Amino acid sequence: MSTNERDSNVIRAVNPIAAVTSNGAPQPGQSHRSSGNFSLENAPPGITKVQWFVTDNSNSSNIVFDVMEDKSLWPDPTIWTGLSNGCITDLEVSRSFYIANPKNTGGDTFVVQIWPYSG
Repeated sequence: MSTNERDSNVIRAVNPIAAVTSNGAPQPGQSHRSSGNFSLENAPPGITKVQWFVTDNSNSSNIVFDVMEDKSLWPDPTIWTGLSNGCITDLEVSRSFYIANPKNTGGDTFVVQIWPYSG
């Protein structure tokens, strides 16, 4: 089965583009980073927006986080700020994004899933 099923102009995803587990706070020795890198390079053709879902934490509906891009030779830029469960953003493509600056996690890990949005 393919990752997406097409019906006219509507894309119904059966899998997220990416999913990443994040610590509830920045990783030891890090100022912002709370997860490993994830990629949005596998977005379906024609998708220009994505929707962010937060799961696997009792405070999922209250968690707020940023997404930064891992750069090797200069400070990492912040790509999106203040994301929360259900947010819709424009798609940016990179294989080196990570969750940063999580708030309201209760100190526990959480999972962020990024789905194609075609609404």
